[in-house]
Amino acid sequence: MPSLEQRRHGAFIKTLKIFFANIPFDITLKHEKYYQSLFYALFTLLGYQLDAEVRTNDGRIDCVVHTDTTIYVIEFKLNDSCDAAMKQIEDKQYAQKYLHNDKAITLLGVAFDPKSRNIGEFVEKTLTS
Repeated sequence: MPSLEQRRHGAFIKTLKIFFANIPFDITLKHEKYYQSLFYALFTLLGYQLDAEVRTNDGRIDCVVHTDTTIYVIEFKLNDSCDAAMKQIEDKQYAQKYLHNDKAITLLGVAFDPKSRNIGEFVEKTLTS
């Protein structure tokens, strides 16, 4: 997904929305893990290094994606806001375990909308050293 490599996060989310829009409504599940699993499968098939349910000293990160230049720390929410996802990332200091790395670190809070069965909103923050 070139938009992810180029750090064009809006285009990246737009591509994911198109992907989710193509899934028939009657085979979706109303669980956060459903969306997380689809995300995991899609990115694994695209060849990204991806870790799910990464344990830290204060919880579990839903998803960490590694590219050549960036580490993405991602928290998913269903029936909650992208701001709540970002707050969890920050409150639990999920990015801390990656600060030794020379790569940029981008935090993504992604909220899935159960009504549209798609990504509703997202928020991003890039950490600077």
